[in-house]
Amino acid sequence: MKDSFLVSTFFTFFLITSSQTGVGLLSFQNTIGKIAGHDSWISVLVTGLSLHIVLWMIYKLLTDSTNDIISIHAYCFGKFIGNFLSFLLACYFLVLALVVFCNYILILHVWAFPNMKVWELGLFISFIIYYIVSGGFRVLTGVSFLGTIIPVLLFSVFLFFPVQYAKFNNLLPVFNLSLVDLIKSSKVSCILFIGFESILVYFPLIKNAKKSAKWAHLGVLYTTILYTLVAILSILFFSQGQLLHNAWPTLVMTKIIEFPFIERFENIFIFSWLFVVVPTMCIPIWCTTRIVKKIGKVKPRIPLVISIVTMIIVSYFLDTPSKVQLFSKSVTNIGFYFMVGYIPALFFLTFIIRRLKKIVV
Repeated sequence: MKDSFLVSTFFTFFLITSSQTGVGLLSFQNTIGKIAGHDSWISVLVTGLSLHIVLWMIYKLLTDSTNDIISIHAYCFGKFIGNFLSFLLACYFLVLALVVFCNYILILHVWAFPNMKVWELGLFISFIIYYIVSGGFRVLTGVSFLGTIIPVLLFSVFLFFPVQYAKFNNLLPVFNLSLVDLIKSSKVSCILFIGFESILVYFPLIKNAKKSAKWAHLGVLYTTILYTLVAILSILFFSQGQLLHNAWPTLVMTKIIEFPFIERFENIFIFSWLFVVVPTMCIPIWCTTRIVKKIGKVKPRIPLVISIVTMIIVSYFLDTPSKVQLFSKSVTNIGFYFMVGYIPALFFLTFIIRRLKKIVV
C-alpha cells in the first residue's frame, strides 16, 4: 500500500483512545454504581487492565502472516464462511456507531434542543460523519487526534471544581465488593472500552504496524486511568443515592463550574464533546465500509450511505431514554462476548491451525 494512505505509528495511540472515549464517559457512573456501589472505580480499573490481554491477542493475530480480520477469517474458515463472519463484524461496527449516535442525540435533545426532533439532530450529525469518513483514513486519524486532545483540555478545567466539594469518606470501606459483583460490574463497564477492536480492520494502514503495539497499550492505559479518575471523582462528589438517580453524572458536575464571562459551562462542554464522540462514530463506520468494500468488491461510498441512512432511521425509533438505554445494554452484552469470547477463541483457533499446517508440511 502507498505511503500516502498510511499514518505514522504513534497515531495508533490517538486512534485507540478516541475510539474508546465517547458518550459513555458522561453516564457510566450511574450504570456501574447500581451494581458495585462506591467500589465501582475498582471494576473500571480491573476491566481496563484486563483488556491489555485481549489487545495482546489481537496483535498476535495481526502480526503473523495475516494482517486484518478479513484475512484471518478467510485463513481459518475459508472464503465463503470467512466473508460471512466478516459481514457480521461489519454489522457489529455499525451497531457500535449507532449506540454513540443515539446517546449523543438524546443528550443534545434533553440538555440543549428540547424543541427539535430527534431525527433533525441525527440528520445534522450524519452530514459530519459522511464528510469525515469519505475523506479517508488519514482525515479520520486527524479527527481522532482532536478527539483525544479536547477531553484533556476540558477535564483540566472540569476536575478542579468538583474536588472542592469532595467527601473522601464516600470511598470507604474500600474493597467491599464481592467477586460476583466485580464480574457483573466489569461486564457492564465493558462498554466504556468497546471500540479499540477496530484495529483489527485498520491495522494494514499503519506504518510499521508491528511496532505500534506499545502505542496501542498506552492508549488503553490512558482511557483506563481517565475513566477511573472520573469514577472516583463522581463517588467523592455525589452520594450513592444521588449517583443512582442522575442519568448523566459527569454533565451534572459541570453545572457547578462558573466563570465571570460564562454563565452555563455545561452547554460549552456538551457542544465541545461533539469533537470527542465524532471519532467513536466515524471509526466504526469506516470499518464497516472497508469490510463491505473488500468482501463485496463495491465502492466504499455505497456502504457508507447505507450505514448513515440506517443510523438515521433507527434513531427515529429510539427516541426515548428507556429505549436508548435498553439498546445500549444489548450492545454492551454483544461487545463483551466479542472481546472476551470471540477474540480469544479466534486467537487459539488460529494458533492451532498454524501448528497443524507446520506439522503437515
